[in-house]
Amino acid sequence: MFNGFKFQVVLPVVAIAMLLISGGAVGFSLWAIQHEESIVQQQIDDKVASLQAILLTTTELMEDRTRASMSLLVDQINSHGGAERGPVITTGSTSVSDILVGGRGQAGNFEIVDYVTRHNRGTATLFSKDGPRFVRIATNVKKTDGNRAVGTELDPTNRAYAAVSQGKAYYGVVDILGNAYFTGYEPLNGKNGEVVGLTYVGYKAELPVLSSALDKSRLLDSGFVAIVDDQAVRYLPSWITHQHAQDRINNLDGSWVVSRLPLPEWGLTIVSAYPVSEMHALSRKIGYGVALAGLLIGAVISIALFLLLDRKVLQLLGGEPKAAASYMKRIADGDLAVDIGVHGDNAGSLMESLKVMQLKLKNLVSAVHGGAAEVSDQTRKFEAAASAFQRTPDDSSALELLRQTKAVGGTLAVLEKSVGRFKL
Repeated sequence: MFNGFKFQVVLPVVAIAMLLISGGAVGFSLWAIQHEESIVQQQIDDKVASLQAILLTTTELMEDRTRASMSLLVDQINSHGGAERGPVITTGSTSVSDILVGGRGQAGNFEIVDYVTRHNRGTATLFSKDGPRFVRIATNVKKTDGNRAVGTELDPTNRAYAAVSQGKAYYGVVDILGNAYFTGYEPLNGKNGEVVGLTYVGYKAELPVLSSALDKSRLLDSGFVAIVDDQAVRYLPSWITHQHAQDRINNLDGSWVVSRLPLPEWGLTIVSAYPVSEMHALSRKIGYGVALAGLLIGAVISIALFLLLDRKVLQLLGGEPKAAASYMKRIADGDLAVDIGVHGDNAGSLMESLKVMQLKLKNLVSAVHGGAAEVSDQTRKFEAAASAFQRTPDDSSALELLRQTKAVGGTLAVLEKSVGRFKL
């Protein structure tokens, strides 16, 4: 089945083409995989840059707002007579020195802090300094139960603590009772110059623009971008849970690709994460697609070559080239009885012409054979007439000799006509 001319030509060509296509498919697949990975990385870079821009812009705006509120709080303290250390009081379950503003104790007195937030919103607090501790004695920061967070201390791990414990002001994003705030902290000096506490103003970091950007930050099918602090995930897309995001970011089994970009001014880190399996699946999809395309191209080439050989070669030949060569050799060897099989109905094919030539050769050979026999017979008669003329050169023998001569000439003319059909 596969010994025919078409298969002998097509199969090697197809094998070479498929080898080249396969090599090209593998090379293209590797390039496509790297290209896809670069696209994903570019998406990550773009999304991270967008989030970073949102946070930095927000930081600038909120810092101006925070400083304005801090100025209002300090002005209120000064306008009420300034601050000084008061007696030890108990607020909440904590004992700490009170702060007197214009002679009035501020523990449990929310007039000043509420005045600031009433005008500028946000939150405000007066801290009393007790050694290394800073305790809230007047605040409108709420605890999770909804009550004011009086009696609670400034967390020593808070980013502001290191600055204010050295008597320096701090402006930035910190965690307050589990929530992120844009904050400002400044030492509160008494009339004698002693640091008696801290003033604080802040705004809860509720960022709808950031939330919207995170919701649109899907990577592949289930990858995401989130923002974390030192302890946990702080901001994340709405379509993923905190626990799920934290597990993926921890990446204990190494099945996710996790990248981090620190934001020192916030104390936060932008984290991007996507599963390795999805990238591999995408790579396989690309590879299979390229391989399938290569197979289809190879099949099209093979079919086209097969049809072209059939139309342009075999139909012109009228059969297999090997068979045509065999027929011609047998005819050249004198075998005019060979049965020539013609493929197709092309009257101008080589095999059809070969068959016509075979028939003409048969006719020629038959004509020559018959003419030779007739010439041989007439030769005998001519020789007999010539012998008779030699013995008796009379008119009758001369006429017979002339008649035999003409007969031989006629036969030779017939042979010449038969041979004359072939051009020399």
